[in-house]
Amino acid sequence: MSARVRAPARPGRGDTARRARVLVFLVPLLASLAGGVALAGPPGAVSRLSAKEAADAGHAVTLISHRLASGAAVEVRLPLTAPGVRLLAMARDGSSAALADPYGVDPAALVLARPDGSQARVQMPGLLAAGYAPAGDWLAAIDGRGALWQVDAASGDARALADGPFLGSPLVRPDGSILLLSVSSVEAPFVSQLVQLDPDSGEVEPLASEQLVYAAFPMDDGTIAIAAHEAGTTVVRRISGTRDELIADLGPGATHVAVATNGRIAFVREGRGVFLLDRPGAVARLLAAGGDPAFDGSGSNLIVRQGGSTMVLAPDGSTIARFPGEAVFVACGQECGS
Repeated sequence: MSARVRAPARPGRGDTARRARVLVFLVPLLASLAGGVALAGPPGAVSRLSAKEAADAGHAVTLISHRLASGAAVEVRLPLTAPGVRLLAMARDGSSAALADPYGVDPAALVLARPDGSQARVQMPGLLAAGYAPAGDWLAAIDGRGALWQVDAASGDARALADGPFLGSPLVRPDGSILLLSVSSVEAPFVSQLVQLDPDSGEVEPLASEQLVYAAFPMDDGTIAIAAHEAGTTVVRRISGTRDELIADLGPGATHVAVATNGRIAFVREGRGVFLLDRPGAVARLLAAGGDPAFDGSGSNLIVRQGGSTMVLAPDGSTIARFPGEAVFVACGQECGS
């Protein structure tokens, strides 16, 4: 299905160099895309593996739930025999994890791994990103050429939603609509505009006028915060309908921005670590070494990557937990482990 979207404004000549410098904010693997983008096609057969079958085939993915002092997290342990596997998304309740095997533009398996060790493997024409619906029953996945798919989390059945091209982690809203970045092309996203897609009609609606958005975050009050690049700096804005409010100017060189539902902001400065902004107008403070910050549902604690390990940190930078591999915050109750 071809999406219908208003074409974003074309960059002027004076914007070309600036836009080229911010490609790093949009897709970490742009260098690997230079060789070409895989042709998209219908997803192939779905294979379903028990925990033993996955282990015997060298595909085992282990999900380990951990109770924390506040909330919970799921640790993801990946097969050592498949170094190209990458975690794309986790269901909110920790019931399923979506992984790319391998990650990138070449044909890949979308792996839907479960806590019992079983998994479904959906053959896809490349995989760049995914995001679960709030209930965890389906997910939106972006293939190697930027096309969007809807995948049933239980069966693995997939259907094409829109040709795109899109980038960024799809954010599925409670009403089923999907927030994405509509880009000029996957190889060179000199324009990246936040849009909302209706999966039933394929209609795509631009939500912000900024032409270099690289992430969007839902807020407690129902508005959306966006991280965007503007005139040599990185900003966070709050959008609601036609309103567009500047929340924070993070300055040049701020990357990997995360915005909590309560408005707190974390970001990375290369070579320095993760900084935390407690409220608009406050001075950003260095929290810890590492990168890729992510907030829990309350906006209090953060996950920070340090090499191949994961740190769970309190707002004061103290360590709550450390995991040897990748871990993700989830919302779960008494069924979580210790």
